Amino acid sequence: MNKKIQLVYLLPWSWYTKCSELCQRLSGIGHIYVCLFFNVLTYSYLNIWYESCYRYPNLFVYAMLKNYVILGFRNLVKDKFYSLINILGLTIGVTCGMLLFLYVTDELSYDRYHEKASRIYRVVSYIREPDKINRWVSTQPPLVKTLKQDYPFVENYVRFFPAGRVMFRQGERRFYEEDIYCADSTVFDVFTYKFLEGDPKKALDVPGSVVLTQKVAQRFFGQKSALGQVLQTGDATSYKVTGVIEDVPKNSHFTFNALLSLDQNQRNADGWGGFYINSYLLLSKNANIKNLEAGFPGLYDKYMSSIFKRMGIHITYQMQPLTSIHLHSKLDGESNGDIGYVYTFSAIAFFMLLIASINYMNLATAQSARRAKEVGLRKVMGSMKGALVTQFLTESVLITLVSLVSSLILVAALLPFFNTVSGKEIGYMQLLSPRFVLIGLSIVAFTGLVSGSYPAFYLSAFEPAQVLKGSFKARGGSFFRKALVVAQFSISLVMLICTWIVYQQLNYMRNKDMGYDRDQVLTIDYQDNQSQDKYNAFRKALLDNPSIERVASASAPVSNIGGRIIFTVESSTGMKEMAFKPSVIDHDYIKTMGMKVIAGRDFSTEFPADTTNGVLVNEATVKRMNWQEPIGKKIVLGSLPADGKNPPPTALVVGVVKDFHQQSLYNPIEPMIMMYRRANSVMHVKIKTSNTASTLAFIRQKWQEVYPDRLFEYRFLDQDFQSAYHADELRGQIFTVFSGLTILIACLGLFGLATFTTEQRVKEIGVRKVLGGSVSSVVLLLSKDFTRLVLLSFPIAIPVAYFSMDRWLQSFPYKTGIQPWVFITACVLTLLICWLTVIYQSLKAALANPVKSLRSE
Repeated sequence: MNKKIQLVYLLPWSWYTKCSELCQRLSGIGHIYVCLFFNVLTYSYLNIWYESCYRYPNLFVYAMLKNYVILGFRNLVKDKFYSLINILGLTIGVTCGMLLFLYVTDELSYDRYHEKASRIYRVVSYIREPDKINRWVSTQPPLVKTLKQDYPFVENYVRFFPAGRVMFRQGERRFYEEDIYCADSTVFDVFTYKFLEGDPKKALDVPGSVVLTQKVAQRFFGQKSALGQVLQTGDATSYKVTGVIEDVPKNSHFTFNALLSLDQNQRNADGWGGFYINSYLLLSKNANIKNLEAGFPGLYDKYMSSIFKRMGIHITYQMQPLTSIHLHSKLDGESNGDIGYVYTFSAIAFFMLLIASINYMNLATAQSARRAKEVGLRKVMGSMKGALVTQFLTESVLITLVSLVSSLILVAALLPFFNTVSGKEIGYMQLLSPRFVLIGLSIVAFTGLVSGSYPAFYLSAFEPAQVLKGSFKARGGSFFRKALVVAQFSISLVMLICTWIVYQQLNYMRNKDMGYDRDQVLTIDYQDNQSQDKYNAFRKALLDNPSIERVASASAPVSNIGGRIIFTVESSTGMKEMAFKPSVIDHDYIKTMGMKVIAGRDFSTEFPADTTNGVLVNEATVKRMNWQEPIGKKIVLGSLPADGKNPPPTALVVGVVKDFHQQSLYNPIEPMIMMYRRANSVMHVKIKTSNTASTLAFIRQKWQEVYPDRLFEYRFLDQDFQSAYHADELRGQIFTVFSGLTILIACLGLFGLATFTTEQRVKEIGVRKVLGGSVSSVVLLLSKDFTRLVLLSFPIAIPVAYFSMDRWLQSFPYKTGIQPWVFITACVLTLLICWLTVIYQSLKAALANPVKSLRSE
């Protein structure tokens, strides 16, 4: 009998309407008899459906699902305003969730395109000095070659020797190319790169070979074949093109534009004292990583102790899986992604969907009184609770499906903008990938079931007798709605505070005094030391222009002084061999860069002996050596030879320079020693702010006169500085946009809830106005409940935001503090947003004519 009675769902909707109207006119027990009479009249109709569905069960399922969908659409159309709010909130939430999913997926995909990625490891160095630990990406050249000889499960190895920025020439075409490396011929046996021309097995076997990426090949040769062509470098070295590969995918932790074959010296390099190459191993499938790492101390004892032990330096290594480098590696001077951001953006996507689901729950339970009679009537007709739950879940899934379709259109439209904001190169084909389709269906299932679960079980639990008698009062839903609103605004407030602090930190890094003047400073990179005569001629020509204030040279750009070498330095216990950052500068460098000498003097042409007998140190060196009086301290410009023969020259400290940042603020200021040379490989030119274009044209002209065989390329120092924080700025933009959208979704739900609450209290408001209530008192009445809920979110959100951001800031050597005013301002702003959201409906109700609302009473 139950199966037959359940089929009452399949009756025309007009039957339900007429029955509902009839039931509303009755009171007491009478309406039950009417419902039973209605059921008897329709029994024969039900019996026909039952017989058909009994014989054809698939038809029964189809009919039931079709009926659920039809009823769901009817309810959507019936409450257009609330449906629109739910769909809009879910559309924003699903769109953001999908975009963030694309971002997270791209971050997790780094280096996974290599066929042997699961077996490739990078070897990195851990160098422990008596007073510090250095973690370097680079290793010594013979390391991986030795590991290949000693461990059978090491199948192969690859070493990348950095060549930096190289000028290539082919006929009249000359271009500077960044990220050029010399590599072992085994590189294409270990890593997977698609060859467009050439044989990967032989491409780098012969010295003087080069493999180009497609972009570089087209730059020099257009659409013609590059294979067999010859390129020359600035020093007239010739390289034959033996291969062309597709451009290295952007989701790689390591990229290059060309690979050069190793020369004889690089192939046979066996020095264990220098760390300057990147090393990778290909292991067999059953390789024992722990066994390999356990042998690292033996390498130190056998090959390095004679070099480093007397300095108190100990060296070991770590194996990094290739696929974990991008998100998990945080070595000195390395710029990678961060698994923390992956977790953060995943959480944002989840919370945005959750807040959108909360909106649906709130509005659905708030409208419970409207649908109570519908539920009561269906139960009287024999509907089971499971069928009612299914109906309400169907409605929520329908809303989610409509939102999903809208979201897919928005994702396709916003993808170019999202790529710009995030710095990604996500293509439209990824929207058709099985993974993306699966995540879309998962979002529908998650959001539809989560948002519809509570309303479904809540509404289906109504007692039909109380509902149809008119004595029904919803219980429990009000408290749950309030809790959900508090949860919504707690999440929104946490995101608002976190966004604020993220931008504070980025702004702090952009504006912090770096210890030098980076404005209007050009950097010109020679790539090698210039003859002093040419340098002096170029420098003199530039200084003749009144728009050029100063010219100086150094061995490296001031914003990227890397590497360390061994110096023998005077200490309180004698001469000690220690590693310091070196820099070679001329006598104009300190003044040009706006640095300060706080003790002693600067380099000067009045002291020619400074080129061999004088050095400058920074404050960090003085602090490290614990010098009370640094001027006159001895520094041997190198490591003392073991046999004591031909020691390096000894210099004296002539001045102390105020600390300046040698790299970005992600790296602490390190002790450094500056030596004096008059012509170096990097030039800094300080120009005036007026007539910048004509000044640059003048510099280009003089360059071509002095260096006709070299391309003129420059960059502004402040651009180099900003590029160091570009990735974090992009993440900050993403965080800001989605934080704002999270607040918007919460406000949409609050707006809908305020609208419904105002409608429910319209007669109460009319009575208050008739009795003399003012507009302001009515507005305050309607706003205070929501204000309480937002205020309750403050003590929940503030501790969560504080501890989250305090932990995040610990990863920065130089960081801004967490100021109380940030929390106060964020709370006030959230409260204002709440009031602005509610005020429209409150004013509309307060200004309405009370006669209209009381006319029916």
